[in-house]
Formats: sequence, structure tokens, C-alpha cells
Amino acid sequence: MATRYAVERYRKGEDRPEGETDVTAVGSRSLAELFGCPHDQFVDVYPVQPRHAETLAALTGLGFDLDGFEYFLSVTAD
Repeated sequence: MATRYAVERYRKGEDRPEGETDVTAVGSRSLAELFGCPHDQFVDVYPVQPRHAETLAALTGLGFDLDGFEYFLSVTAD
């Protein structure tokens, strides 16, 4: 069973994602630590706060428009 980590982007006020980017390459332990969750309990969807966005941008090269969009880290198992 493989776990996938993706940053989903929602335009503020909308309930459908406008896009997503796979960030699995960052690594599950690094992501769990960033979001302050024990690795063995790191499942679900997590809102991306400014401190998360800054680190994710540095690790992935992603740009975050926190004024126009809301971002979430989605953890799913295949």
C-alpha cells in the first residue's frame, strides 16, 4: 500500500479544488514533522498555514498565494 501526499489548492470561498501538486517526494516523516503530527497517525487532510507554506515552498519550489487561495495537505493511501 502506497501513501500519497498532495497539496490541494482551493480558491477562497469555493468548495472544489482548483488543482493539486504531489509532494510525496518530500517524505512522510518530514511532512508529519512539519504539520506536528506523529508519523504513525499522519492520515487525513491538514490545512496549510503560512508557516507550512514557507517550508513547503522551500522544499518543493511551489508558490503559494495565501491571499487568493486556501491550501490543504491531503494524505491518501492507494
